[in-house]
Amino acid sequence: MRKTLQDVARYLKEIMVAETHEKYAIKSSYTSISDDTSIREGVIAFRLFLARLYDELYIKGDIYDKSKKVAHEYENRTTLSVYYPFLHNVKTMLMNIGYHGSPFENTNIFVCDHTIFNEKLSVTKNLECLRFLEDCGLCIDGVDINKKKQNLSEIKTIKITYPDNPTMLTGLKVMAVAEKDKGTLVNQDVFLRCEYRILKKDETDVLSIVEDTIKHLSADVQEFISQLHQRYLNKGLRCVVEIKGFHIYIKYCYKRKDLWGINASLNNGYHINVKSTKTHEYTDIIKTFSPILQELIAKGYGCGRKREIGHCDGGCRGLPISLDDSVLNLQDDIETWFDQELSYLQKS
Repeated sequence: MRKTLQDVARYLKEIMVAETHEKYAIKSSYTSISDDTSIREGVIAFRLFLARLYDELYIKGDIYDKSKKVAHEYENRTTLSVYYPFLHNVKTMLMNIGYHGSPFENTNIFVCDHTIFNEKLSVTKNLECLRFLEDCGLCIDGVDINKKKQNLSEIKTIKITYPDNPTMLTGLKVMAVAEKDKGTLVNQDVFLRCEYRILKKDETDVLSIVEDTIKHLSADVQEFISQLHQRYLNKGLRCVVEIKGFHIYIKYCYKRKDLWGINASLNNGYHINVKSTKTHEYTDIIKTFSPILQELIAKGYGCGRKREIGHCDGGCRGLPISLDDSVLNLQDDIETWFDQELSYLQKS
């Protein structure tokens, strides 16, 4: 079933990086924008603005959800430009305001020009984005957002304000710069997640990223995942975080081999995925597992076509275990499974 724009709004609000009032030091590449204190306050205000934008998108999603393209059943990554073009256009315009805008004579006004518009879009669609941003609290002076026939490229000066919290514009600029100049192949979408951690001088402890990712799960499931995380770090696995297309994948690796991981995605929700390749070595132990895990392991990991199923069944992603309260009944078996898999990997 296709995820709606309301689903996207709910999910993006979930995966926003948690607010912090920690007085973290800012990398020097950003301090030309403003001082540390103003940047931190601006980022907090920008995060609140994003929450407001997602709430507005949730309320009005039916109006703007015009694309009917459906992602592949097992796809974890979400391409906004393909499946949710309105949100993609809003994001692009908002980033352009932040990236190209500059404070006007040390006031709480951002001055921009026609570069905030997407020249590939019609006037109607550009103005639709501006009207939505006004609904989210931005005040826009210098362009008639209701005039259908106009040449946007001739506009020289546009003034942007955010009366509810003017410091938000500082956060907007910093996060737009972070996305355009500092985003990486494995840390994407920092803008819409308000990934302030990219601004920090000091590296973020990976446990805090894990905890932030699973914060919407039940307390017992969170505790279980935290225990698994520490257990396999203690056993020498390496924890690697990848974020691509709003898909958060936290994987635990032995050398270059992914053993298991935590997934959060719009299409497939929250789950553990396991890439076990040594199950033939401990079949007697597998027979002691819950029938649920026995059935999952019997399915096998890998491409469905190569496993002679004849079609894609999501096997290349690994074996999925939903991260709801049902996983709590499988805790001991999961640990035994991972321990056995790791043991045979170390022997090979």
